[in-house]
Amino acid sequence: MSEEAPQLIRKLPAARGLAWLSGSWGLIKRQPLRLLLISLFFQFLLSFSQSGAIGLVVILCLPVLSAGLLHAFQMVERGEKPMLAVLFMPFATRGSTVQLLLLGGVAMALALLIVSLVLAGQMLDIDPDIILRIEQGDLDALQLIDPQVMESAVLAMGLGAAVSGTITYFSVPLIWFRRHSMGGALIMGLKALGRNWKPLVVIGILLGILAVPIVLLFGSFYLSALSEGTASPLLAFLLLLLGPMFQLLLFGSQYLAFRDIFGLDSKVMPADKKEDQLVA
Repeated sequence: MSEEAPQLIRKLPAARGLAWLSGSWGLIKRQPLRLLLISLFFQFLLSFSQSGAIGLVVILCLPVLSAGLLHAFQMVERGEKPMLAVLFMPFATRGSTVQLLLLGGVAMALALLIVSLVLAGQMLDIDPDIILRIEQGDLDALQLIDPQVMESAVLAMGLGAAVSGTITYFSVPLIWFRRHSMGGALIMGLKALGRNWKPLVVIGILLGILAVPIVLLFGSFYLSALSEGTASPLLAFLLLLLGPMFQLLLFGSQYLAFRDIFGLDSKVMPADKKEDQLVA
């Protein structure tokens, strides 16, 4: 596998973060229905992450699916029309699949370690029956958990997601588009994050602002489900629409950031006939 020299990592100004976000929206507007369908299916797959052993497999495969979604944005930028099968394209590329799965394993292990350290045995005090009810989707069972434990759990999951997102932000596209090894992608990806922390902070703040109404909407949805016993169909529809749109903005800006910092052209993509059939 080829490796990029560290000096090829471009350093960009803070204002570039705004350009990535606006550019992401521009790409979405080119193929809104196709990208929305892909994003909805991506979230559908993520919903299985709460399902025991299947959930671990989904989390392990998250970098592979993420590479497929990033590839969808490259197709849109080239004027092509991505199909739903683009999500599974990385599974058909043997070398990249292995490296992406290894990256998923590293990210999952770090996230689990952080959750374990933050909770520090607090989960042991929770009745196993309550945990089982939560896994089955019983929202009323959440009220039976100590609020302090809930706060710690939310903090732990947030930190775990932040660390996983940080180490995979550039390493996923480096493995998929540049064919790096997992270790080399991690090192170069972290270097790129360090060199371009200003535009990445800008885009992080902007995405955080955009996420506020979605978080508030989810809170209203949750409270409605607890108080009335059933969730509001209107709130469910809004979440179903805004959630995938936010996800598309996130992945689109990630793709544009990678393209600007590392450079990207058609030569780095595979020309395997099997992959062509997937996106035809």
